[in-house]
Order: sequence, then C-alpha cells, then structure tokens
Amino acid sequence: MWLKIKPEEPLILGDVRADSQFLTTVQYIPGRVLRGAWAEWLLMEGHPDILAAVERVRIGNFFPATEWREVRYALSLPMSALTCKQKGGFHGEPHPDNRGHGVVDTLIPHLAYHLLAAAGVELAVPFTVTCAQCGDRMEPTGGFYAVYWDGPAERYVQFRARYHAQTKAALSRQRRASVEQMLYTANALSPRAGHPDAKGETTGLVFLGRVHGDAQDITTFVEAVNHVAIGALHTRGYGRVKVEEATVGGMSNVKGRVQRFNELLTQCWDDLKRLAVNVESLPNAPEGIYFSVDLLAPGIFRRHGLPSLTPTVRINGQALEPVWWITRPALASGWSTAWGLPKPTHLAARMGSTYVFRWEGDLEALIPALEHLEVQGIGERCDEGFGECLICHPFHQEVEEK
Repeated sequence: MWLKIKPEEPLILGDVRADSQFLTTVQYIPGRVLRGAWAEWLLMEGHPDILAAVERVRIGNFFPATEWREVRYALSLPMSALTCKQKGGFHGEPHPDNRGHGVVDTLIPHLAYHLLAAAGVELAVPFTVTCAQCGDRMEPTGGFYAVYWDGPAERYVQFRARYHAQTKAALSRQRRASVEQMLYTANALSPRAGHPDAKGETTGLVFLGRVHGDAQDITTFVEAVNHVAIGALHTRGYGRVKVEEATVGGMSNVKGRVQRFNELLTQCWDDLKRLAVNVESLPNAPEGIYFSVDLLAPGIFRRHGLPSLTPTVRINGQALEPVWWITRPALASGWSTAWGLPKPTHLAARMGSTYVFRWEGDLEALIPALEHLEVQGIGERCDEGFGECLICHPFHQEVEEK
C-alpha cells in the first residue's frame, strides 16, 4: 500500500553529532523513524506488546515530491545514473531554468558490455558514455526524483529541498535550563518546496512510500503517526505530519519490470555486438534471466561472518551471487528512544546501490521469490528499515537521456 505524508511543521530527520553545533537532516523520511514514532505512541497508550505490533508491518522509506500534477511515483536515483558534467539535470523539467542536458542510466549498457567481454568480444573502440547534446563527459548524479503526468506526457522532476534554519540555546539535562555561551543551529526541511514550473514560488511538500502488512495494522500505524511528531525537537515546533492513503499507479509490477529489463538488455547486447570485430563468434543473446536488486535504504550484509558490501540472494534454495554491481560504503546507526541509547553501528552499502543477478530457471518460478524479497528486504536489521529494495528499478529503463 502506498501512503502519503504531508509535513505540517519543519522536519529534522538526521543523526545528532556530539561534536557539532548543527542539527542536520536527510531529505527523506526513513522508515525506522516512522516505526519509532509508532512504538512511542503505543507506549503512551499502554499497549501490552509493542514489539509484536510493529513487527507485523514493514515500513519503507518515504521519498520527497511536490504537490504539482498527478504523481506516478517518487524514488531515489540509483548510483548507475549519470548526467552531463557541463549542465546536469533532466531536460524535461517544467521550468527552463532547471533544465539540463538530461539524466541517463548506464546499468544495462554496462551489464551488456560486461557480459560481452566475458564472452570474448573484441571491440575497436573503448566503452564510454558522453552527453548526446554537447559531447562532454557524464558524471554520477544522485538525490531524489518524481515522475508526474503532465497531460499526456511524463515529466521527470528532481527534488530540490528548501530548509528552515533556526538558532537555539542549548539546555542542560541536569538543570533543565539554558547553558551559557552554548548555541546550536537546527537546519530542518521546510514544509514547502520549490514550485516545479514557477520560479521563486513554493508549493506543498509530500513524501510517498510503501508499507506492507494487514490493513487493520496499517490503519493503526497511520492513526499513531497522525498523533505524534517524528524526528527531533518534538516539543519545539518540529515534526508534526499528516498521513493518508495515496493513489500511486505508475510503477509496473515485478514481472513487468523484470521482462522489460531483459528486453532492454538484449537490445543493448545487439547494439554493442554490431561494433565487435568478431561478431560471428558471439552468442545471439545473453544466457539466463537477469534482474537487479536496488537499495532504497542502506543495506547491512555479511559474508563468512564479516561485514560486506555485496549480498547473497537465495531464490528457491539456490544461492545467487551478483554478476555486476555498483555500491559505496555507509554507516548504519540510529537512536533508540525506548532504550535512551544509540543503536549498534554497522558497515552498510549506501542507498542507491544496485546489484545484478542471473537466474538459470523459469521466469514464473522466479517472480514470487522476488516479490517476497521486495516486501521483506535484504540483509540484516530489515525490521528497522534497513535493506529495503526494489527489483529492477524503473529508472534502469532510461537508457536514453530523460
């Protein structure tokens, strides 16, 4: 089920650094923050078994979008996305000042090149990606984007956050009074965001995300988050939100995404194969069924008991290792309101990491396992929101600039 969260106050959704005078925030709502708010509400209501209640619902991350047109979906960009170094950004942005030379995803072309190289391809030119408009090189891009219906056309709009900064006096936990010469600045997400097609104007900010579970439990979760604040500085005018069900129907199902992924892979295979000097010795198409697992939250993985940045996926009793991946390290941590202590810190793969696996069996046998993986997550501490993933991220289909 898709839900929409609309902030009514500024939001601070980040880690508190003991050596810093700034409270910073991330640009999305982590699922673990919502889970903690739900647990806090159940505690205030005197619920007898809080852990069992919150474990029945999987709460994903909620990604930012603006209140503009009918939204198809909102997601984070995968690490395989590139944009022009000279003028980055989507070329279909509504306002001319925000338009760039385009954003393209390179996972499928890179995968096709990797598989052809393993098959012994001999190419006369090196593999490179350049901007189709100016010929300059492309560089990695990140952040969040939303896809809207603007009449009959699709509009890709990159999220541009607005912030609400306020300097406050630090308070002593012992004396419950201000501390002399101790100030800090709270840098929060504003409930307003820049209007996509009106420069200088603002519109409402919303967050879109998915939850999985029983309808009654989800109703209880929505009621809880509507009655408590999320993030930091609850008692100082931050964190109030409104949650409601959202209609988001622009993303195809798992089977459709996997089929489209393999169709594009075959097309890229054919395009690159034509450039080879040994065309006759190469297979006509890649062998097996390929699918990507894209992280929508940091992932915590272990290999032989040691921290790792690459996961192993088990499908119908078979252990699959990634054949191609792109990732960067991050730290998975957090704060437990119930304990009043920091949670354990682990090495993690950063949000946006993507891993490609090959399946040798039947497609119909693969799809139920992938649907289960998308609901349950991948790796460790999935119940806290880590390891949320998407099978065959829809942006991998954009092998031409958007």
